[in-house]
Amino acid sequence: MGKFDKDRNLKELAIRYCIARGLFPFLEVFVQSSSDLSDAPELLTDIDVLGLEFQVDGGVRRTIFDCKSGKMSPISRAFWAGGLLQYTSCDEAYVLIKNKAVNNHRLSALSINVDLHDEQSFISLAETFDIGFNRDLSYQSSIDRWNAIFDIYSANRWSEAVYGAARQLSPLSRAPWVTFRKLVAELRGVRGNIDPARDAHLAMYLDVLSSALILWSAMGRDVRRFYHPDMTKAEFEKALRYYIWGGKEAYSIRQELTFRAEDGTQKPLEMYAWDGLVKFAGIVIAAPQELFGCASISRNMSIRTGCGANALHDANLSAQIGANKRSRQFIMALSDYMISACGLPRDLTTRVQASFVLS
Repeated sequence: MGKFDKDRNLKELAIRYCIARGLFPFLEVFVQSSSDLSDAPELLTDIDVLGLEFQVDGGVRRTIFDCKSGKMSPISRAFWAGGLLQYTSCDEAYVLIKNKAVNNHRLSALSINVDLHDEQSFISLAETFDIGFNRDLSYQSSIDRWNAIFDIYSANRWSEAVYGAARQLSPLSRAPWVTFRKLVAELRGVRGNIDPARDAHLAMYLDVLSSALILWSAMGRDVRRFYHPDMTKAEFEKALRYYIWGGKEAYSIRQELTFRAEDGTQKPLEMYAWDGLVKFAGIVIAAPQELFGCASISRNMSIRTGCGANALHDANLSAQIGANKRSRQFIMALSDYMISACGLPRDLTTRVQASFVLS
């Protein structure tokens, strides 16, 4: 990632395509090994841009954008992308290349859910969704601003593990409850470094919140499935507890392995700030479908905080907030939980609230 990346123009096109289509973009997502037998994570490759799309049933559809401006065989790159699709369990891929692919290659690639494009054909496709897609209308639509947020993380070395959980694990996670627990643990581990008075730290926190909201867009659907209006609070808590820990058996095993006190009693296994998590889950079951839009708002507020305000982009963000009636409620509720669970400074609440004020 950086201003000298030779594929940066194609990556920016992919990001703007995501925005035009209503997808939530992630830039340069690392693909890790499916096994975990070494002390350090094994990074296999990276996805240039990954777009997440919320589905009506609460699921998430994932689209890979592979951007390569160098000379290469279009069909060979399509086969590579097809393998990456299968390995990551994503749904479709776009390969953006310098050379125009012949028609037979493009049609053959489509049979494995890979759409081959040169720059002009991709622009033409994107314009069928939004004729002005390639304009800088949003805080997320410039790769320079994405790089600026990455530079903020890089300048604060203590945030490396948090960045990994938020930007690398969250977008590809098939077990969002596991990734959410990790995100909380990593943020809790650096709580002493976060200064609410610093814009850079607020920008990182809002960026982490956006990833947590993406995880909860799937988790909220699941919670809505097992919730029933006739449930007692105790019944709801039990179901949520088993869900967060990956099922009753997984919870029971973890509980058995937890520390036993000197008097022989066992320390209960709970998420940090458990009551706050129950409260948040109880709120989101009213409209879990709104969480995905909240993630985009939080990401835009993060970039605005880290890169400075822009009147045109503020108008776009204001329209987003106005269209999502739950944005303030859900973002603030999750922020309150994260602050309590991770032991973060309470002043963050005031700063996140102020991020909704666009002037």
